[in-house]
Amino acid sequence: MKKIYFASFCLFCLIPYISAVSAYNDTLTRYWFWPLSAAANNPTPEKCVSNILQNSQFQRRYSVPCDMNKGDDCTGFTAISHSDKAIIISFRGSTLPEVVQEVADALEDAPISPFVGGGNVLKYFLDGFNDIWKAGMKDDFYTMKNANPGYELWITGHSLGAAMASLTATTIAHLKLFQIDKIKLVTFGQPRVGDKNYAAVVDSLLPYSYRVIHNRDMFAHVPPQWLKGYHHHQSEIWYPNDMKVGDSWIECDVDEGPGCSDGHTDLNIPDHLIYFQHLTESAAFDDCKGWNPYKH
Repeated sequence: MKKIYFASFCLFCLIPYISAVSAYNDTLTRYWFWPLSAAANNPTPEKCVSNILQNSQFQRRYSVPCDMNKGDDCTGFTAISHSDKAIIISFRGSTLPEVVQEVADALEDAPISPFVGGGNVLKYFLDGFNDIWKAGMKDDFYTMKNANPGYELWITGHSLGAAMASLTATTIAHLKLFQIDKIKLVTFGQPRVGDKNYAAVVDSLLPYSYRVIHNRDMFAHVPPQWLKGYHHHQSEIWYPNDMKVGDSWIECDVDEGPGCSDGHTDLNIPDHLIYFQHLTESAAFDDCKGWNPYKH
């Protein structure tokens, strides 16, 4: 189903979104999830976290080799927002050279691996998730969960980080490690992670799952569907514009919606690097100052 929404900027709309809701929320995504996703690009993400969240507690940053042959690193962090009552897991996206290389790799016959919950996923993504999960993230997740009962779990990431965020949320939900209706998965520029069976598993487990796509973002369309049956999971939130405050978006509550970004072939890389008027990697230089106007 395709639905078109028009955003309105409201300073007093801050409080209502915090409660458990299932509908997509532009304010929550623009000023919380997106900055937290981009913060993973900062070598000291705790600086971003303190500039984004009102009452926060930074847990730890993780970095492990993703691919020994290419020298890629998989990076992420965990934190807690006490003001939002949320545990946060965020994964770093790809740099520009990595994006170019990953697009090229996606067109090759990359190996796949079975996912614990069902279906097959790209081995590169799964190995990255498993390595960073075992590098302390899993232990910290349990520590934060046990110390903060009743909190939500927010999982996010951009590009490569979006793929790992998808795998993280789905693994946690499948293994029943967290209350499912308190998990929020919001990703940006997410590539296709696995096949149609994997997509069905995600759809069945995660009621709050949104893939945000900026206009003609090329990376959101790799690997191609014709290659080993790669398939997106629900739901796509497509901004066919510059993603300025007040810009409209289209929601497609299907795995692969022709009414959203799938309906276009004139794709590009620049739209992958900029979301909500912020260059992803700029979070590494400005420490996310001013990214959330609600932070006082």
